[in-house]
Parts: sequence; C-alpha cells; structure tokens
Amino acid sequence: MSPRTGWGRDRAAQAGGTGEGVRVGMNERLVLERQRRVTAWQRFVSRGVPDRSVPAGVLASWARSAASVPADRVSAPVSDQAPAWTGSPLEFATRDLRPELMALAQDGDLMVALADARGQLLWTAGSARMQRLGQALNFVPGGHWDEGSVGTNALALALRERTAVRVFAAEHYVQAVHDWVCYGAPLRDAQGTLLGVLNLSTVWEQSTPLGLASAQHYAQRIEAQLAQGPQVTLRVRLCGTPLVQLGGRCLHLTPRQLELLAVLALHPEGLTLDALHAHVYGDAPITSSTLKSEVSTLRGLLGGQIASRPYRLSVPVELDVTRLEGLLLAGALDGALDLFDGPPLPLSESPLLSYWRSYLDGALRRAVCGRRDPALLWRYAARFDDLEALALLESLLEAGDARREVVRARRAALLAVR
Repeated sequence: MSPRTGWGRDRAAQAGGTGEGVRVGMNERLVLERQRRVTAWQRFVSRGVPDRSVPAGVLASWARSAASVPADRVSAPVSDQAPAWTGSPLEFATRDLRPELMALAQDGDLMVALADARGQLLWTAGSARMQRLGQALNFVPGGHWDEGSVGTNALALALRERTAVRVFAAEHYVQAVHDWVCYGAPLRDAQGTLLGVLNLSTVWEQSTPLGLASAQHYAQRIEAQLAQGPQVTLRVRLCGTPLVQLGGRCLHLTPRQLELLAVLALHPEGLTLDALHAHVYGDAPITSSTLKSEVSTLRGLLGGQIASRPYRLSVPVELDVTRLEGLLLAGALDGALDLFDGPPLPLSESPLLSYWRSYLDGALRRAVCGRRDPALLWRYAARFDDLEALALLESLLEAGDARREVVRARRAALLAVR
C-alpha cells in the first residue's frame, strides 16, 4: 500500500483491524496522547520541569526554544523578499512530483511544504481547510519555520537532527500550533549536502503512522531526482540583445520562438494550452493548432526539454528578467544596471512580455531615482534617454561639476526632438 493511497483510509484498516470499535480505540489513544503532551508542555513552560515521557529530541528543542521564542507567539515571521525558489535545485527536482503532492494534500486534508536549509518555506500546497489554518500561522512561502523563529516543530527538528521526525500536538513549542501534527524529512543532494526539508502537516486528530512513512517516501523520491542532477542549464537573456544557450551551446531562435520560450520560462509551474495562447498571442486570431505546431518546433530545438499537460520547461532555467527582479527587490541597483541592457524583446506584442517590459522599466527607473545617488543616476542616464532621471541628476550635481552641463545639454537635445 503506497503512502498516498493509504493516508485517507479507515484508521482501523491502517492498524490492521476492522470495525467501529478499533477506530474508536485509535481515537481514544490519540486523545490520551495529546492530553499527556499538553500536561507535559504546561509543566515545562510554567515551571521548566521536563517530562521524560516526551521524546528526548523534543525536550532538547523545548529547552533551546525557551531561550528565544515566546510560547504564546501566534504566527511565524515572514520575509519581505521572495525566497530563492524558481530555478533552484529543489524546484527543479520536484517539478514532476509537485502535482502528485498537491493531489496528496487534497485527498488527505494536508498541508505539504518544501523549505530550504534555513527553514524558510519555499513552496506549499494544501486542502482548503489546511490552507486557511496555515495562512493564520504564516505557514506560507517566505515564512520562517526554523527553531529560532517558532520553536519546536517537525521542519526545524528534521533539519537539525538530519532524520525524519514527527511532532505531535503540544510537542510544538508554540501553543498556536498545538492543533497540528507535522512530519518532516530532510532533503540532501548527491554529495550529502542538506538542501532543505519536506514537511507534511494536518490536524492532530488525523495523526497516523503513515504520516512519517509518507514524508520519508516522498523525500526519497526527491533525493533520487537530486542525485541525478540536471544535465544541462538553459540560459535566457531577454534584456538587450537576446541570447539563448542550452548547455553552453547557442541557439538561434526566431522572434516567435523567443516569445514562446520567454513565456514558458516565466511560468516554471507550467501553463495550459489556453493560458499559453493568451500570454503569447492575446486576442490575435491564431489557432490552437498553430500554437501546438510552434511549441513542437521549439521542443525540437531544445532537445525535447518541453513537457506538456501542462506545458513547461523540463530543464533548469537561468532567466535574466527574474534575476533582475530579484536584484531590484534586494536593492542591489548596481547589479541591476549591469544586467539591464535594454527592455526585454521590445518589438514583442505578447501581453505577458509587454507587462514585464513596462514593469521592469518602471521599477528600475523608480529605484534609481529614489536612491538619489548622483553616481548611480549618471550610470543610468548615460545609457537611457530619460528626462525625469536627467532632471533629477542635474538638480543633485554641484554647480562646479562638469557633468552638470553635459546633463543640461542632453536634456535640451531630448526636448528639442520631442
């Protein structure tokens, strides 16, 4: 019986018995276990008294958690910056598995999460109920579930102990998570480097021995994919002169093929045929059969690295526009200017690419002008005809600065041709 097909089965069947009496007996055992853990947690939090019936790893984690985490914390901290997910080894290794994990979450009323080696959530999926509960706790991408942020939990323990663990109900240090049971399994690459953790969570009443087995099962599958490693990397430059390299080999693509590739690269999770059509063609009268033919041609040029249902790239991608966005979000404006050689695919009428052109152009301009740094503005204004940036630069340069007259002449010339 696989972990997925077994999760939602009758509790009595999981225990090897049948009948209502066995099911009630299992529920009673869970209730008693939870009550014992609540009592042990209360004694520890109020008086610092350890209960030896609590697993040793949990007790040690409680002691560490008590030094930095209030037991009445209501949610995890969330980073302002998006986690490093797209194109990461874990993102690539789980692409084909994530639809199955999403189905597991729906069928089993679970929350499934992938976190990095620091305990920051990278990706989550869950049933409607578990998503509501997770959002209340900030169990969302960007949330920090390391021990130092939220105390004892399965994700943090799996990272620390490098083994699969269960944390049940009041074994969680923070009381807000006492209604959960969580199973965590570490994820390592072929060299044994810890990359993160797979976490499965649900409400404590649904605790089952299959929880830990499921976490281990799916972690092993992810590690097997990590061990294979990506054979090649697809590097795509859209800003300025387009450049596409597959495994270091340059590909010469038509403008339409570049548009298709760019749209797919911007959607690593994949797109339906209708969504792909809308992002590339908009309202243009292009048939679905034409789109399928163009995707097929592009697939051949990429050595078959386009999967279908949904359409997605099946190779790690390094995309300059998403890297540029990351630099802007991090405030690394010098790096952003180094990367931005011009708007991405300026002649494309793709609705999605038109949006990204406008978005990146505006974001870069606002970030540079907002910094009010003459050196940064000089770099920007020397490459792009921007009256707003030139006016700001002129106001910031000192009267004796020779660049001021250059900027003034540049502004006058731009105004004369408009």
